[in-house]
Amino acid sequence: MQAAELMAVGAAAGLGGAAGTGIRLMLARLRRGVVVPIGRLESAGALVAALTTTLAWGRPTIGLVLLAGWLLVALSGVDIVHHRLPDAITVPALPIAAAAVGVTYLLAPTSGSPLRAAASAAVLWAVFAAMARVSSSWMGRGDVKLIPTLGLLMGYGSAAAVLLGLLVAFALGSVVALAGMALGRLTPRSAIPMGPHLLIGCWVVLLLPA
Repeated sequence: MQAAELMAVGAAAGLGGAAGTGIRLMLARLRRGVVVPIGRLESAGALVAALTTTLAWGRPTIGLVLLAGWLLVALSGVDIVHHRLPDAITVPALPIAAAAVGVTYLLAPTSGSPLRAAASAAVLWAVFAAMARVSSSWMGRGDVKLIPTLGLLMGYGSAAAVLLGLLVAFALGSVVALAGMALGRLTPRSAIPMGPHLLIGCWVVLLLPA
């Protein structure tokens, strides 16, 4: 790794840690606030930013990967502990992701397709909304609000990325559920928060497109 890349990774880690502090303070000030111990989000933000910069350096879609990582840090802990995804993050995330996709396409027109991104977001929203209407234990309202954003980010790259991201998410969710039942901490009727798994699936396929 060249000196410029090392400096970029170090700067990204510092900015990621600062972003973690911002996320922690924002979560604490929400109407249904969430208090996260100092250091956890800072460490997660620094790690995600450093990994993203290391593996996506020089790629025109690095901004999309960073956004997916930021959402992963901001939302996962809340969903795991409280089984909800704050509207204060999921709702503005969609226009922010749309803007990021638009800027990426303007700077690098061959890096992806905004039309495919929009179509992916619409299709995933329809599917997840239908699942939530059938049973809230399958899919929560927060997941329905989050999935268009993830569809935009994954769909910009390829349709295969969307399918792979979902496969990673549901496979990971299944492993967690089976492990929880094996350890006696979960039952077949226990609600499994899908937000973290969806976010991990999105971040991973953007981080490792090959």
